[in-house]
Amino acid sequence: MKIDFSQGSWSGGVLDYAYSYRFEETPVFLQKPDCIENRENPRATYGYDNISLLTREKYRPGTCLSTRCAFKDLGAPLLVLAPWMEKDPRGVMRYGDYIEIVLWKNGVNVWRMWMKDGQVTWKQLLGVDFPVAENEIHTLSVTVGTDTLQITADDRQIFLAVEDLFPEFHVGLNACEGINRFYGFEAVQL
Repeated sequence: MKIDFSQGSWSGGVLDYAYSYRFEETPVFLQKPDCIENRENPRATYGYDNISLLTREKYRPGTCLSTRCAFKDLGAPLLVLAPWMEKDPRGVMRYGDYIEIVLWKNGVNVWRMWMKDGQVTWKQLLGVDFPVAENEIHTLSVTVGTDTLQITADDRQIFLAVEDLFPEFHVGLNACEGINRFYGFEAVQL
């Protein structure tokens, strides 16, 4: 599956809006001529809309996913692996157990998120510091193994062992903690 987020090139279809149980708001992306973008929102937890698009289909280890993205300030475009999604009482698609592979101005982070006592909690699995230019298009990708993540941020490669990787998972992207732009998304089962 390969999606171009330029205006008129995509219409949902294989990706659904889904929202982490971390946030109550359920915003949608703003369509720009060549990308989709989240917005500033003073009512949101971090002052910006937190928005996810995830596949309806589940993938397995041996999957490569990738996005072309850009960010401003503390924006953190990220890739998501989530083993389940469900509708909340309002009919909104939600997820609460997931892994985030994050690009931001100071490098790459990986976070393991899980539900505990009805709340999403988290632990950082990886933090690799290097400068990443704001307002430029970058490629972030991850190949999921049975117990490893092979991450590529532009020309940098990072390998991470993860003992509790999911046997099946929805994949997608998320706009977090600032302005994020997504130009394309791809998921391929290798």
